[in-house]
Amino acid sequence: SGIEKITKKDFKGAIDDFTNAIALRDTFPEAYLNRASAKIGLELYSEAITDINLSLNFSVQPNAHYMRASCYHALGSKDKAIGDYSSAVKDDPQNAKAYYYRGVLHFEGGDLEAAIEDFTSALNVDKSYAHAYNDRGSAKRLNEDYEGAIADYNLSIMVDNSLAFAHNNLGSAYRKNGDYKKAIQSYTKALAMDSKNAMIYNNRGSARYDEGDYQGAADDFTRAIEVDPEYAFAYNNRAAAMFKLDKFQKCVDDCTTAINIDPNYGYAYLNRGNAKEMLRDDKGACEDWRKSIELGAKGGEQHIGGCK
Repeated sequence: SGIEKITKKDFKGAIDDFTNAIALRDTFPEAYLNRASAKIGLELYSEAITDINLSLNFSVQPNAHYMRASCYHALGSKDKAIGDYSSAVKDDPQNAKAYYYRGVLHFEGGDLEAAIEDFTSALNVDKSYAHAYNDRGSAKRLNEDYEGAIADYNLSIMVDNSLAFAHNNLGSAYRKNGDYKKAIQSYTKALAMDSKNAMIYNNRGSARYDEGDYQGAADDFTRAIEVDPEYAFAYNNRAAAMFKLDKFQKCVDDCTTAINIDPNYGYAYLNRGNAKEMLRDDKGACEDWRKSIELGAKGGEQHIGGCK
């Protein structure tokens, strides 16, 4: 049967079966909805929406609005997705995923309070929803509620200790809260699970930099670069560590590499200007500070006064 074929991921075969069923009875809402499910399996989201709409013409089937919301979400139609997720939770107030994904869209749209409310609703339905704890923590972190974020990331980890991103996010919350040792510990746990993640090495390096361990920071930024040689942010961060270590030419070199990767990286120009000043290249320093200001980086103004 078509349902069995979906279970076996034979989506094309399932579509054929449901199409045959519809040919025999074109007012069969379940067949349209099941064919939509098979099309979703093939990432044919627009075609799936057409089938879901046909199903809804006859009656509201369980999960229909949620399925259509997921299609709109995948297609980037965020407002339509939010509308259907809202219908889905009216259809079934116990649909934790509908609350969660609506929260994700609110989070992406910058409505952090709405996101927190939706993640909380998801958790009221399913208290073991690790991703919901994690994402509520991220919304709280962006709201500068660092203690609340730390609590949520810890709850996410209690539910599922294998989530490297939750340990990474916990590290970032600790760092924002000024607890660099715990931040480093959390990043280290994340790296034990995901040793090829350049961002986590960069984050741990930033925590070490904040703690004053500039060589340790430089080592982590180097690891980030080894994983991702096009990671402009890590080059600029290593440049900042090199500056603190009085290695001004290496600072210039790293900033230059960051700029070659991203010519609009204002802070790389700012840092290179600072290093050039220490190397007595006043003309080059002034050129870099001017460029940093042009690109919107803050800090160049305090140096530019002495430039001709």
